[in-house]
Amino acid sequence: MHEHQTALLTEDEHRFITAVRDNIGNVDTRLTNDPALLDKLTRAYGEARRLGLVREEVLADFLYLELQAPGFHRTPAIQTWLHEPGASLDDRFTDLMDVLRKKSQQLEGNT
Repeated sequence: MHEHQTALLTEDEHRFITAVRDNIGNVDTRLTNDPALLDKLTRAYGEARRLGLVREEVLADFLYLELQAPGFHRTPAIQTWLHEPGASLDDRFTDLMDVLRKKSQQLEGNT
C-alpha cells in the first residue's frame, strides 16, 4: 500500500510528508516509534488534499491532528465548520485550529 501511495506523490509532496514526520519527533516522541507513521501521514495528506487544503502550514496541522484524532474531519460538526461559506477551506481550517488551541490552553489552565 505504501509504495502505491508514495508512487502517486510528487517529489515535493514526499519531501513535505517526510519533513512533517521528522518534526513529529520534536512534538511527540511516542509517535516516532510507530512503524506505520509514514503511511499514516501519507494517507492523511491524501485526505487533506482531497478536501481541498493547499497551504503547507495548514496541511501540516491537518497531518498532526489526524494522527491525534483519526477521522476528525469526518465528524458532522467539523464538516459543517469547514464548509461554511465566506472563507477558503484553508482559512476555515486555520480558524478551527485557533479554536482548538484556545480550548486546549483553557483546559490546561484549569488543571
